[in-house]
Amino acid sequence: MAKTYKIHYKKSECIGAGACEFAFPEGWFFDKETSIATLKDPKTQKTDEVEELIITEEQYEAYLDSARVCPVLIIEIYDNETGEKVFPDN
Repeated sequence: MAKTYKIHYKKSECIGAGACEFAFPEGWFFDKETSIATLKDPKTQKTDEVEELIITEEQYEAYLDSARVCPVLIIEIYDNETGEKVFPDN
């Protein structure tokens, strides 16, 4: 079975920097009217507070790049099988 990861994005804490979209425009959309980013994938589970998306190992590096540039580190990545947080490692 292929390895998968879960993106956990704390949308309600977004400060509107837009760095995630800049780093990975295929994965993120930054709404200039609301100053909030959102995950583009239609399989994303969304609430007003949080967005979650299961990604493949092939997608991991691109989403990791976008998580790393977030100035408030509100994009977390978890190993979907173990539930262990892989980013950020605090």
